[in-house]
Amino acid sequence: MIVPLGLALTLVSGVAPATARWAQGQERKILAEGVPLTAEALEFARTMEIQDPEGIRVLTVNPVPMPVPQPVVNLARKCGLPVMNPAGMTLGRGIYILPGHEWVIPHELVHVAQYQRLGGIEPFMRLYIRECLVHGYFEAPLEIEARERSGD
Repeated sequence: MIVPLGLALTLVSGVAPATARWAQGQERKILAEGVPLTAEALEFARTMEIQDPEGIRVLTVNPVPMPVPQPVVNLARKCGLPVMNPAGMTLGRGIYILPGHEWVIPHELVHVAQYQRLGGIEPFMRLYIRECLVHGYFEAPLEIEARERSGD
């Protein structure tokens, strides 16, 4: 379901700040418990011109946490809103991945570069959520960029 721009902006103004606060907490967890990038991923991060790629951490979890309780996720799905079960998720400088899904790391590193370019977690979340609502997840410009630059 694609949401009209006016409604998307209203939803983003309410959802993005709370999502950003959740993401900041998750980033702290990943940075504390995660592992550094592999040499190959570190080299890719450098090609993305990511600042301080040595500080990025990856945490393997199952499932990848979502910013809202499961009943809300179920309701969003019933309403046709874009909800996914991701293989990876980037939150600032922290990356969650599912076990055995290391192949998503380049895609997630493009998102790290986007967070930096956009000025941090809240500005990224505002744009990312709006794009997903207006264009749909697969057609969201930030997702298209991540697929193209990572070679997905």
